[in-house]
Amino acid sequence: MAESERARQLDPLSLIIAADRGAILYFARQYDRAIEQFRAVIAVDPNFLRAGLIAACYVEKGMFREALAEVERRRRLDNTPGSVLGELGVYGRWGRLAEARRAFERFKQMNRGSRIQPAPAMSGAYLALGDKEKALDWMEQAYREHSSAMISLKVEPGVDPLRNEPRFKEILRRLGLDR
Repeated sequence: MAESERARQLDPLSLIIAADRGAILYFARQYDRAIEQFRAVIAVDPNFLRAGLIAACYVEKGMFREALAEVERRRRLDNTPGSVLGELGVYGRWGRLAEARRAFERFKQMNRGSRIQPAPAMSGAYLALGDKEKALDWMEQAYREHSSAMISLKVEPGVDPLRNEPRFKEILRRLGLDR
């Protein structure tokens, strides 16, 4: 946070610095402050994609309607497999599994030939659907592929349902993130 504040002081108009500060707050599980930070970024540039992490903050707070509204707003800006994955995540955590499964089918269709890294995306999709074993299978594939998605695994709130799983702990150990 101190480094983020210093960066903000050096470049107070930088949206990426402001959005990254929101991400730091999200990873620190300070969701209210993260939401406030992302809202400030969105107020300046509603199309700034990094601020879309606000939806994950809403999910973690159980604010599913707000999360879904944000995901839908983002999809209008950037209709990609990633936006459908966001919808899948919201519905899955909300317990609306029929909608989550429909989003998963749309995601798989759209993701054919996409630039989205399939292993981390599929891991997240299966986790949202409540299938921990398949989520971990794909997470192990992401590890084998040296996916950049692995760098935030230790602090990512979205994977909290896996924290007590031995396979997850082993992945963290292999990444050197078990300390």
